[in-house]
This record gives sequence, C-alpha cells and structure tokens, in this order.
Amino acid sequence: MGAGGNIIAGSALAIVAVAVLRVSWGQKGRSAALNAAGWGFCLAALILGWAAAGAWGASVVSLWAMGAACAILAWEGFRAPASRAKASNRRAGMMPEGPAPLRIGARLTTFLLVVIVALLSSIAFALGVRWLAAVMGAGEANANVLALFATPVIWTVLAFMLLMTASRKRQIVYLAVTASAALPAFLVGAA
Repeated sequence: MGAGGNIIAGSALAIVAVAVLRVSWGQKGRSAALNAAGWGFCLAALILGWAAAGAWGASVVSLWAMGAACAILAWEGFRAPASRAKASNRRAGMMPEGPAPLRIGARLTTFLLVVIVALLSSIAFALGVRWLAAVMGAGEANANVLALFATPVIWTVLAFMLLMTASRKRQIVYLAVTASAALPAFLVGAA
C-alpha cells in the first residue's frame, strides 16, 4: 500500500477507533476488550500515518480521530434531553454585589502581572533557553526554535502559577526567578 493508501487506511482506522471507544464507554460496565480494541485501533492508525509520512501523516490521522470525536460529542449533546435542574446562580470571582469595594486596582494589577509582565518574563526565559542551547552547540535555527517553543509554554505555566497565588510577593518572586534565566545571556553579551 502506498503512502496515500496508508494515510487513508490510518484515517479510517482512527474513526473506527473513536467509534469503538464511544461504544465501550457508553456501556454500563466498561468492557476491557472493547477498550483495548479501541486503543489498539488508535495505535495502529497512528503507526499507519507515521509510516506514510512521518509526523505529518500522524498529524493527519490524529485530526481525523479528533474530528470523529467532535462529531460524536456534538451528536450526543444534540440528542441528550434537556436538564430539569436550574442552572447555578453562584458567582465565582466576579465583581462584588452591593456596597462591597470593587478592588479595581488589585484586579488591574493582577491583569498586568499575568498578561504583560509574565509575557516579558517568559520572553526573558526563552532568551536564556536560546543562549544555553547555543552554548551547548545547537545550531542557530535549533536554538531559535527552542526559544519560540519555550515562550508560550513558560507563559502558560507562569500565568497559572500567578493566578493560583494569592500573595503579591510570591507572584513577584515567580516572575523574577523566571526572568533571571536571561541573566547569563545578558552578562555574556555585555562583556
């Protein structure tokens, strides 16, 4: 079977894998055999995609699996009966009601720390990653890719940490420690 045939077969197998897993998970008692078959089909589809075109083929097969899962989820959501329970009226972390202080300054500071300062700190961390990769002998293109990969990952982790921390001092420490990764690059560049 050619590369195109492997991708088509892998895509079809990925759709079957999702359908088998849906059937398995829809039963009252989970079936180990159906679960194993579904995940086995998934693995086989991934192998077929990889054999056809490497990472690109695996990505194509994975997209078909995700599309099938999305279609099944949409169908199940559409045909599910409406709930009789009222939606919760609970408000979590929203603006206070009545005469309570709005704390606009604290909210704005949190926004600035999480969005602007955390982004700048993540970029500084990425510069440190790029510098370290270059020092360790990575090519310029590879060092750049590592830096471009590090920025959104570190920003996401840092934003989560900042939002889960109530103490401003601890938030500042997280930001400073993350940004300090760029210090060796700046010190070497300045010298």
